[in-house]
Amino acid sequence: MQKFLGLTVCLSAVISFVPTVAFSLPLLGQTLNNLAEKAKLEVSKTTGISANSLSVVNQVTLADTGITRFKLIDTQGNIYGVSLDAAGNQISQEALEQAIQAINNKGFVGKLETELANRIAQGSNSPIKVIFHLKGETVQPYRGSNQSEHQNHLNTLKSHYQLIQQPLVNQLKESNQRVIYQSLYTPIVVAEVTPLLIQTIAARSDVERIYLSRRTIRR
Repeated sequence: MQKFLGLTVCLSAVISFVPTVAFSLPLLGQTLNNLAEKAKLEVSKTTGISANSLSVVNQVTLADTGITRFKLIDTQGNIYGVSLDAAGNQISQEALEQAIQAINNKGFVGKLETELANRIAQGSNSPIKVIFHLKGETVQPYRGSNQSEHQNHLNTLKSHYQLIQQPLVNQLKESNQRVIYQSLYTPIVVAEVTPLLIQTIAARSDVERIYLSRRTIRR
């Protein structure tokens, strides 16, 4: 059973996992140990469980924000989460969301990757090869061993992501833009698109990010 104090967020793209005993620098280790003790106190204040009954099983540092998220467990096996700033103060959900958003926005101008935005700002209307990353629910991978079920899952993935991609693909084709690649298993479309249309597409609600394509896409 997991009980989180504050916001539970998937931070795989923006955090680094830091084992409690992984630090060799005494000062850094001492700082994190102090924060760990404060994390226990915060959980104790909220739940009424003695801090001595809590153990830190993992801690996550959120990039360069100074925020550390702790995962703790009590003697009954219940799991708790709490986020603290560098001074040991508990982070609110709103502050955590803002910090994550700020990290996600680094290297981007709106939805456009900064290098792509700079290329567009040069004024040429020559098509640019770009990668469109679309919004959409992620389908979990198949974890069984049955070959037939695995193939059915792959077919489901193809259909799922094709539906997500199709509205954008339709717009690109109607605008005579070259669609280079549609990913079978991710919400990604690669195309050569004029800068003006790239900016128009960036306003679409189903577009998450637009990147400058730098590599040859392999199917």
